[in-house]
Amino acid sequence: MKTLIIGYGNDSRNDDGAGWFVVNELSKLNLPDVTLETAHQLEVDFAETVRDYDEVVFVDAAIPESPEPWWTAEVEPGFRSHAVAHFMTPGDVLGLCRTLYGKTPRGRLFSIRGHDFNFGMELSPQTREAALEVVRKIAHA
Repeated sequence: MKTLIIGYGNDSRNDDGAGWFVVNELSKLNLPDVTLETAHQLEVDFAETVRDYDEVVFVDAAIPESPEPWWTAEVEPGFRSHAVAHFMTPGDVLGLCRTLYGKTPRGRLFSIRGHDFNFGMELSPQTREAALEVVRKIAHA
């Protein structure tokens, strides 16, 4: 099974770089049949990218008010128009892939609670710990 893992967020805003951190840690494991990518945000172009995979795993930071240190959910494909034209969700990417290419990979989202979104490139200790748990979960899936 071919898997694409996309870690996204702003890696210059401390915990918002949690997705980038997870991808970086996974890159050290040389997982078979896994492609790793990072991005500042999800864009329309990802609809073409994901079409060649069986599964796409999205990894992003979540707001500090999130109830758990991290969680995962299945991503349902479905495209919605947003007020900000460049904003896309994982479901938007999969929905657009389905519309344009007639197929949709399985999608999963891992959200990691962030605590510090100030400028910088270091994860807070709590977010780093949660991100490492996500790395272990993905690597052993």
